[in-house]
Amino acid sequence: MKNTLLILIFLFLGVSSSKAANEWITVPVVVADYYGWAYTEAFMDNANVYGFSTAGVDALGWTLLIGAGDYDAGLKFVNLAGLAKTVYPIATLLWATDTGTRQRAWIALGTHTLTLVTLEFLGRPALTVEAFGPRHDAYGASLTFRF
Repeated sequence: MKNTLLILIFLFLGVSSSKAANEWITVPVVVADYYGWAYTEAFMDNANVYGFSTAGVDALGWTLLIGAGDYDAGLKFVNLAGLAKTVYPIATLLWATDTGTRQRAWIALGTHTLTLVTLEFLGRPALTVEAFGPRHDAYGASLTFRF
């Protein structure tokens, strides 16, 4: 518990802002953690209601983001699902009594910590969208989104 607290303090207080870089490492780490292990853990724990509702929120967010072009709402839903995938292992450790469930929760917390440390040291992945719309100043628009 002390090590986890020290890591959290280090992550939130000890590191300055980072820039987007090394997407070839950080994107697979995020995908493996939040889309691979988080859903694997939920369905192995037979937490089907949580798993399917989180997957639904994720799918809605990505649909709004990519399909409808509503970046603000899409990112909010994707981040909400990511928050649920972070809170679930903590709640599982507090209330689960099954050894296998608790082991999967510890693995989830470890992979989340590894993901956060990787993002802090290597940079957060960024998505740049260039659009040349019908603006009157002839410059177009450039948007950058960060995880």
